[in-house]
Amino acid sequence: MSTPELHAVVVSTALKPGSKTRTAADTIAARLAAEGLSIDLIDLATEPLPGCDGFTCYQDERVHVMTRRVRAADLIAVCFPVYNYQPNAAAKNFVELTNDAWKDKVVTFVANAGGDRSFLAPLPLANALMVDHRCVIVPQFLYLPPAAFDAAGKVVLDGLTAEVFDQQIAAAIRLARAWASRGRTDDA
Repeated sequence: MSTPELHAVVVSTALKPGSKTRTAADTIAARLAAEGLSIDLIDLATEPLPGCDGFTCYQDERVHVMTRRVRAADLIAVCFPVYNYQPNAAAKNFVELTNDAWKDKVVTFVANAGGDRSFLAPLPLANALMVDHRCVIVPQFLYLPPAAFDAAGKVVLDGLTAEVFDQQIAAAIRLARAWASRGRTDDA
């Protein structure tokens, strides 16, 4: 039995161009690519989407395109800035707009936070994805407080941060491979 080729979608949900969240997305995308995954990097700062109004937004061609991109993924890495101890509103909006495409996806998170006390920020999004879409959530996630970035704004992976990142990547790939090879069904 051959190992399935995996396709990852990495989403930067920060709306500020050139943000630290985008740098974090580049970091995880490069690592996943180095592990042999094909990568689709989505940057909401350069690929804007409408706000979810529950109706007309689903007629927008940009939403259709994003939904197809999410549907094609075996693994999704959601990279977001933390605002008020939660993922930013753009992360939730992205999930709401691409709603139908999330079923049975393996999902991992990278949180870019302004302090060291928001480390539980991924949980509201993880809970919604598990309950509403039966996603498999990678239990390790990268939490990046300001100290995780150097003076140039690049991610510094050392010590515990590097160890957690290595665990996250290994677990994400292992889960995505197992999930992709199980033979998805529409009523799973």
